[in-house]
Amino acid sequence: MIENTVARPPSLPALTGVRFIAAIGVLLYHYGASFLERSGIPHPIAQLLHNGYLGVSLFFVLSGFILTYTHQTDIINERFIGDFYVARFARIYPVYFLVLMIGFPVISAPLSPTSMAAVILMLQSWTPPQSGAGYLWVMQAWTLSVEFFFYLCFPAILLCAKRLNAIATSLVAAGAAILIVMFGLSSVVPGTTEIPYMSSTGLPIPVLRTAEFIYGVMLCRLTYFYPRVSKAIGGNIFEFVLTALIVIVMSFGTDVHIKALFTVLIGVLIIQLSGGRGAISAALSSKPFMVLGGASYALYLLQGPVRAFCEHLVPHPFDRFVSPAITVGGAIAVFRLWEQPCRKTILSAYRFIRNRGLPERVPVRDSVS
Repeated sequence: MIENTVARPPSLPALTGVRFIAAIGVLLYHYGASFLERSGIPHPIAQLLHNGYLGVSLFFVLSGFILTYTHQTDIINERFIGDFYVARFARIYPVYFLVLMIGFPVISAPLSPTSMAAVILMLQSWTPPQSGAGYLWVMQAWTLSVEFFFYLCFPAILLCAKRLNAIATSLVAAGAAILIVMFGLSSVVPGTTEIPYMSSTGLPIPVLRTAEFIYGVMLCRLTYFYPRVSKAIGGNIFEFVLTALIVIVMSFGTDVHIKALFTVLIGVLIIQLSGGRGAISAALSSKPFMVLGGASYALYLLQGPVRAFCEHLVPHPFDRFVSPAITVGGAIAVFRLWEQPCRKTILSAYRFIRNRGLPERVPVRDSVS
């Protein structure tokens, strides 16, 4: 039997660990930014938490980078497309469905059948930026609607990316970075009010956020053309300097264009972390971060329903402290007891059907992003 896949590339453990940083940034943005600001916390710290939502941008860039890293040597044909879409469904939908069921009893407003169908089908973000419809049912799930669009486009994007040489790839990466900063795309979320000119574009949110995904794809392709780059810039000095710049942008950035510099810088940091040679890379590759990074997807989605339940069941302000702890613990449990078993079951069933019961020689390729 001929397969379109080759041996799986080496893992990039630091990029698993950094996913937890993205998820915890969003969690702290929702749980503590306004609370700490009212408590008199100095401006840079409060602003750092307010900009925690930029963790979503990190997820989008990282998704493009990891998917490209995993699949850039694959032959893109019908078999690849089938394998890819089933693997992505197995990766995201079981946890998504579970969180929707958990969040259903605490929905803040009644949903129409059309709205429910849009959320279940991951279409809730296909609205203009000024619309808040993306927040229906489970607030954080709007990003899954965007991510789902990326998955639909990825085979075509990768096919085009493979046809670009190093110079063209660099130009596309630079163009994506310019668009992100020029239009403040990292801050385009449902109900966007910070970017008035976005309301007149008529473009839905998934299309507007695609530049971040393409940026990640092109950065990964550059490491393919220049494999020594990530190792050359992955030492302690480069990692600490770039991390410091990212923290400065998050601590003092109030304009959407300045905040968008976070996305450009985080892309370069991802290249550095993929080299895995500095102290920050080593820390993110440690066992605790690997566990938390693995559970980051569940952590990201669970925070809304858990917060709503705690607001009903735990006296204020104690719910502010109880809820994050339950979210982290619950995410690890969901990752180990639901996410991983469901993914393995779906992929095993697909492999059996695809190969018609014959022994499989090369496994269906999966990737974590």
